This record gives sequence, C-alpha cells and structure tokens, in this order.
Amino acid sequence: MQDIYAGMMADLLKNAPEIKTFYFKTNDAGSGNCWSDWLYTGPNGPDHCKNETTGQRIEHLLNAFQAGAAKAGRKLDVYLSHSQGNSNFSDSERVDIQNHLPENCYFASTPENSFISVGNNFWVTYPVKGILDVYSFLNGLERFDKQKPQTVFLNFNAGYNRGDESIAVVNQMFKMMDNAFGNTSKDQPFEEKLHSYCIDLVGEKYAGSLVEAFEKLNDANKFRNRNLGNLSGVYWNVSNRMMTRPLVAAPQRLTPEEEAYFLPHVFNVSEQEARMDYLDINGGRWTTSRDSVLKYLELLKPVYSALEKIGEGSDNEFIKSLNIALRIHASMYRSIGNFTAAQQIRDKNAEKLNCPIHRPDKESTWTGDEDLLKFNEIMRDELDNTAQLTGLLEENGTNELCLAKDAAHEDCFLLGPDIIGQLKMKYKIMINHWRDIEDYMTTPFK
Repeated sequence: MQDIYAGMMADLLKNAPEIKTFYFKTNDAGSGNCWSDWLYTGPNGPDHCKNETTGQRIEHLLNAFQAGAAKAGRKLDVYLSHSQGNSNFSDSERVDIQNHLPENCYFASTPENSFISVGNNFWVTYPVKGILDVYSFLNGLERFDKQKPQTVFLNFNAGYNRGDESIAVVNQMFKMMDNAFGNTSKDQPFEEKLHSYCIDLVGEKYAGSLVEAFEKLNDANKFRNRNLGNLSGVYWNVSNRMMTRPLVAAPQRLTPEEEAYFLPHVFNVSEQEARMDYLDINGGRWTTSRDSVLKYLELLKPVYSALEKIGEGSDNEFIKSLNIALRIHASMYRSIGNFTAAQQIRDKNAEKLNCPIHRPDKESTWTGDEDLLKFNEIMRDELDNTAQLTGLLEENGTNELCLAKDAAHEDCFLLGPDIIGQLKMKYKIMINHWRDIEDYMTTPFK
C-alpha cells in the first residue's frame, strides 16, 4: 500500500510539477489506518505493525508520500489535516502523530511552522453557494501574521468535495485578501474595512444599506451558531433529502414509484429507518427546535429584503445572486423546522399512525385530534415552502445550487440535476397523500 501511495505521488508530481504542497485528510475513523483507536471495527490490522504506535504508522504513510516526491525529483511539503472531523484521531494519537513527523511534514500548527485555513462558511450553507459571510471572512483575515512566515490554506469547496463555492464569491474573497495586505489595512478599524468594501461593491449611494445588511446577516449567523449549530445542510437537506422528499403523516403508504426519486439517496444503512424516521440522520437521532428555526428565518428576512432593494437600485449582479441564495437557504432551513416538528408529532402518535387503517369512533367532536390539526398546519407550510422554492429556482435560482451534472452522478451528498422536477414531484405526492392522516386520527366533527 505504501508503494502504491509513493507511485501515485510520483505520477502526480511528474504530471503537475508546479505542485509544491500536498494537503490531505484521513476523514472518519482514521480512514482505515492500521490499529487506530477509532476504526469502525475497533483497533485491528496486520501483525507486523501491531506494536507500533499510531504516530509511527502515520510516519510510514508520510514517508511514502515523500518517497514518491523524491522519485519524481521534487521537494514537497506534506500536510495532514489536524482538524477534528477531517482526521478523526483520538487526543493521544494526535500528540503521538505530532511527535513522529518526518522532515517537511506537518500536522498541528506550531509557532515554528504556523498555518491557518481561511474560507467561506460553505459547510453550513451547502448545497447553496453564493452566500458570502463578509464578517467571518474579514475576521478570519485578522489571524494573518504579517511579521513572520505563515502558510495559509484557502478552502472554497464543500464537505465531501461535492461542490465548489461560486466564482463570484471566490473573487470577492480574493479582493478582501488583497485589501488586507494593503499598506493601511493593519491599523484600519473593522468598521472602516467593511464600509470601504461595500463602497467598492455597490458604490457610495448603497454602501450604508449594504453595511447594515451584512451586520444583520452576522447577527443571524451568530444566532444560528448558538442555537442551530448541528444544522449542516449537507446532512439535513441533502443526505436526508428534506429538501426534495415529501412530508407526509404515513410514509409507509408511499408507493415504490413515489419513493424512487429520493429514498435511494438517503444516507442510511436501514431503508426502513430512512423511510420512517425523518430525524434519523447518518444512523443517529438528531433533533432541533422548530421555534429556533423560525427565529433564524425572521432574522434572515430583513437581510434578503434589503439586498433585493440594493440589487434593483444598483443593478449589481453579485448582490442579486446573494439575495436569491439567501432565500434558497432560508427555504431549506424552513424544511428542517417542518420535518422536525412533523416527526415529533409522528413519534408522539406512533401507536396510532403505525397500526392498520381504521376509522374514528362514532362519538362526535368539534375539535378533533389536536395533533392532526398541528400536523396539517406543518404540512401546509411545507407545501407552500416547496411551491415558493420551485418558483425561485425557475427564475435562474438553480445557478446558486450545487447539482450533479447528470442523473447518474446524483448521490447521497449531491442533489440531482432535475431539482425542479423533484420539487414538483414532492408537491404532487404531498397533495395525493394529504388526507392519509385521517385514516388514523380524528378530524373536527367527523
């Protein structure tokens, strides 16, 4: 295996000799490195390296990369991602890896070899691109140390490498980096930097309004980070398909034909759990608060409303795209809130909803089942949300989404190219199954 890695590196550098730095991550559970603490199967591997430490085994891997570089006659700096989630090693293993690094190989940033990563908040907004978080990016630039050498990694892609940030956002980020290294930026207050950036973007007339919009977006982001920190779009909306799957009271009543466009792409080892539990994400039970989601949406509303006015007045295409992207993002979070509340009602009434179809008793009621009324309210909101999102995407909104190039490349972490057709399918299925709940729970004055 080490020979294979060395050969791959040699071929890479022979074909792309301009490469000077190689950055990689091992991903979940040490990605199969022998005898690692967090392997899914438990620590295991071949006998010959059983008594080596994780640091020593990673040292062999890094040496293989360097051997490949030497074979190609190149010098190479190799970085193994240290961040939790990219390289899942235990704390003790991380210390051991740091203590066994070969020459020109790096793991954790140190005062002697300092490096930082700068990028947009694409992990949260995916599959929506085009949302520039100006505040966090400008604050991230403050971590640059101009007094000493520092390696900076710029990240413009989403988790699992299924999509890239829009070129328009990347260009704006490079502009801000250029300004950060200007002669006056060192002592310039943050507010002045922000205002100067907004003038460059939309002109003096609209700069104040844009500053205010970015400030409100920052407030919304801070609320989201405090209260909705586990709501990454890649899992809830994409790998669990909340964006495109129908929200219904009895998912077991969907036909195979109705499930065919979304269920195979739900990331779950159990088809039944993928079908029946909207909150089974990656095989675990995740949840959130619909009230908190609604609060977040209220905080976003004045942001994209302001951007709409600025875009119309300044005729700025970047601002127009940012407005559309934020509206799509809000729609996706609205789905998260609706599916969460719907599943909580389904959990509460599991005995009723999972038993055979039955009619209510003969006793009249003016109120009916309270949870039926709540579910209908949620279902109606998701239906409206789907219709509004469809309309938004039909007005060139698909440009703000990461989509597969064709149906064959759609997968758990990448939406299909016919996103509008799937949303229309979702709408149709919800209408067709609208009254399924009445076969299990009682309507007012049945």
